[in-house]
Formats: sequence, C-alpha cells, structure tokens
Amino acid sequence: MTSILLEKTIKHLQALVAFDTCNPPRKIQESGIIDYLTEQLSDAQVEIMDYGDGSINVYAVKGQPEYLFNFHIDTVPVAQGWETDPFVLTVKDDKAYGLGSCDIKGAAACFLACVEQGLSDYAVLFSSDEEYGNSLCVKSFLQQKHNYAGVIVAEPTQCKAVLAHRGVATAEVSFTAKSGHSSESRTLTENAIHQATSWMTQAIEWATAELESNYHNLHGVCLNLGKIEGGVKPNIIAPSVTLHMGIRPLPGEDPQQKIQEMVSSIKTSYPVSVTAKFIAPSFPSVLAENHSGQNELGNTLLANKLGLEISEPVNFWTEAALFSAAGLPAIVYGPGNIDKAHTANEWVALSDLKTVVMNYWRMLGDD
Repeated sequence: MTSILLEKTIKHLQALVAFDTCNPPRKIQESGIIDYLTEQLSDAQVEIMDYGDGSINVYAVKGQPEYLFNFHIDTVPVAQGWETDPFVLTVKDDKAYGLGSCDIKGAAACFLACVEQGLSDYAVLFSSDEEYGNSLCVKSFLQQKHNYAGVIVAEPTQCKAVLAHRGVATAEVSFTAKSGHSSESRTLTENAIHQATSWMTQAIEWATAELESNYHNLHGVCLNLGKIEGGVKPNIIAPSVTLHMGIRPLPGEDPQQKIQEMVSSIKTSYPVSVTAKFIAPSFPSVLAENHSGQNELGNTLLANKLGLEISEPVNFWTEAALFSAAGLPAIVYGPGNIDKAHTANEWVALSDLKTVVMNYWRMLGDD
C-alpha cells in the first residue's frame, strides 16, 4: 500500500506543480487548478466559493467525516536562482523539486492520493489566498459554523504536529517634517528620516527587552523593520518617511495589543502616524479562551488521538490560528521543512511524502 500511495502522490504533485498559482498575480481560476481539484473530488459533494480577485475555496465533503483537512493551493512568486523549471516536478536523490512542492502542494498531493485510493469519509478545504496575506478564504469559510472534531492545517512541519505558533501584526508608520535647506539647524531634530531613525532605535530596544519572556522554546517578540522609503536628496530636509514593519508575538499574546504596547513605549516629540495592516492571532488563539478545550492542551489531545509526533512551537504563522479563534481544535501538520519554502529550488523529501500520505490514510480511517 505504501508504494502505491507514494506513486499516486508523486503523480498528483506533478500535476499540481504544473499549475501556476503564484500569488501575486493571483490568477488561480485561470491556472486550471480548480477544475483539476473538482475532477479529483468527483465522489464527494463539492462547493466552489469564489470571493473574487483570486480568492477561491474548494470545499468537498463525503460521508460522515470527523476531521477537516485544509490546504492552501497558492504559492509565492518564482524566486531568482531556480536551476530547473519551477513548474515541472523534478525528482532526484529522494527530493521532489518544484514551486509549492514543500509549501504546500506536497501535502495536497498526499491527500488526493488517498482520495484516489478510495475513502469512505472525508472533508477538505482547498483555499487559494494564504500567501496573499489576508486569508479571506478561511475567514469567509469560518463565518458559517462547523462542528468538526478537529482541523488538520497543512504546512511544512517535518511530519510533526505543531500545536502553537506566533501571531502577526504589521503596520505602516509615517513620519512628516517641514522641508527645507539642509544647512538649517533644525534639520537635526525635524528631519523625517532622523525622526524615523530615533523611532526605530527605540523599537529595537523594546524588542531586545522582550527577549526575557518566553513560551517553551520561543523567546521574545520577533521584530522586523522591513522597508523604509522617503527623503529627497542630501541637501534637502527629508519631509516624509514611511516605514513598513511587523512583529510576531509569542503564542498566547494578542498581536494587536502587543504592537500598541510597543508604540506606547516609544517617546517622541513629533507626530507619528501608525496604521495597522495585517493582524493575525497567535495559535492557540487567545480569542478562543471561552471555547471548550481551545488551548494547547486541547490541541495536544487532538495530536495524541491522531497518533502524531508533537513538534516544539514554531515561529511562522499559519491559518490554524483562525480555526482556533473560531473554536475548533486544530493542529498544523505536513511534509517538508519551512526553510525550503519561499526559496529557489524548493523541494520536499520523498520520505516525508511517504510518512504523511500513510498517516493521512490512517487518520482518515481506511487503514
């Protein structure tokens, strides 16, 4: 059975990789992947939910499934440095190379292999905008109540069940000043770039102090001052600067409260505008505190019931946090290592695919 399921997994992964689902440009429907998934799921009741602009869900249910499996089918754009065609699966030395092979079309292929082999009961949600950063697909799906005993969200976790990860809060920070000649004495304090430099220095000091807090193996808040733009030229006082930044608080912390805490700690003598952008809860979500079992203990019980090895908490964010916030027990589980995602020559080990497809087969009750 193992060799048969692995063979079918590779066949489906070859097909999935060939569909250009880069996000952006979000041409998911045009890629043909929706038709392919619909065809593979023809033994189930399939619902297509199109929210526009490339945000599409494929939701399929057969029989009386206990668990929901979730896979995002979009990928990041092609990175520079690929040595093979990113849209052609290349298998070499126990590795399957291709865009999305690790994140996370490899896991989707494992599930489709199980479906092809024959399942009595299953529920699956394929979503298409996880890499875009707004998660409209999952958020919209969760507007309706679902009573699954657990959700398995596929991401590269090295075949271990992740029960906790950081949240995310990004923001756009704007600094303004009166333009003028750089020989004016006021340039030292009123220059927008100087203001931004002082602000960023204090933000780094705040994040450094936060390293004293921890959650299992994770320490402090991950701060990233990702992009800064503004100014005119060396002899003109910079009139405006925009900083794009983000933080990733520890599991159990509210990302929005944490970024407000950081901003409040920074002392300024000039106006600063902070506009929140993408805010995503940690996992398990603090929003789910009033739900029965919605904490790491509840997720542990789910992982144990499914017979999966448990991972330490991870730094990267997943949409499992959204399912958790909606009151559903969840774990993150899939083949591959996150350090192979979003890179040139992305790959997933065939041994990982073998492990995951056999665990899917077992979890789905057709062993």
